[in-house]
Amino acid sequence: MDKQTVLESVSILAAAGELSEAELSATYREAVDGDVAERHTNYSKVLYFIGGGVVVMGIAALIAQIWDDLGSVMHVVVTLGPGLAAFIVGVILGRRRWLGAAGAAFFLIAALVLPVGLAVTLDEAGFHPDHLEWQSLISLVLVGTFAAAYLLVRSKSLLVYAIGFATWAFFAITGWIAGPNPRFGELEFFEYRTLAVGLAYLALAFAFADTPRRALSDLLYSFGSLAFLGAALSLGGWKPSQNVFWELVFPGLVFVVLYASVHLKSRALLAVGSLFLASYLVKITNEYFKDSLGWGLALVISGLALMGVGYLTLRLKRRYLNE
Repeated sequence: MDKQTVLESVSILAAAGELSEAELSATYREAVDGDVAERHTNYSKVLYFIGGGVVVMGIAALIAQIWDDLGSVMHVVVTLGPGLAAFIVGVILGRRRWLGAAGAAFFLIAALVLPVGLAVTLDEAGFHPDHLEWQSLISLVLVGTFAAAYLLVRSKSLLVYAIGFATWAFFAITGWIAGPNPRFGELEFFEYRTLAVGLAYLALAFAFADTPRRALSDLLYSFGSLAFLGAALSLGGWKPSQNVFWELVFPGLVFVVLYASVHLKSRALLAVGSLFLASYLVKITNEYFKDSLGWGLALVISGLALMGVGYLTLRLKRRYLNE
């Protein structure tokens, strides 16, 4: 309802004696106080995470200063140790809700430091952490660690880190299995895997939509649609090495995303779908019509196409997503 409708409703209720001035004032104060409290909570979260990032930079600077003076055992201690300590502190603080995002800040430190610590541990043990088989092991260990912690703490940040490490594991394992000479070209192989990751993110976003994890849906819809449509557009290639199949299929995929944005009431899907529809129209215009129509006319057509996409996006948002 707009402001005028609300005021008219309040007037009717007050005239009927069903709404007192005290009730109206109490409701107003409650809303204002709640908004202030929410802003303060958000500020605290930002400061927690900024502090966590500064801690990681400090740890890195300290280790870099003394690295050459340390032996193999101490290399492991100063890299893996802080990550494990931050993870344990994160679990302890995360179970105390009154501390807000303090636990999540320590989980951020752990997520940034533990991969380095595990890689250094393998390197000092004589293995090669840059090889895909060991990257697969590291990423799977981290997925299991953060997923298990999520079952204990139920912090959404843990789920984000687990999904991120699972993505790393997927790329490492598939690259390891395919070997140095995959069936597709190296770039094309990466694009198909990115396509699969995008679909997985979209599926997770849909699964989380009506659960306590629904706050992650928009994030996953954004990254999932970016990965999915970005990979599909890239697979289409560019003339004269274009892939006709993907160029023909791509607009259908975009309209599926736009339809899903209306059905799921997702502004993230609408924004990304509109962005890629505009990109596709500009790409096709410049790829196939620039030589026949001339560069100037191709630009005019591209501009009109962008305006059309903008109008379509505005109409969909106003009609279906502003409820």
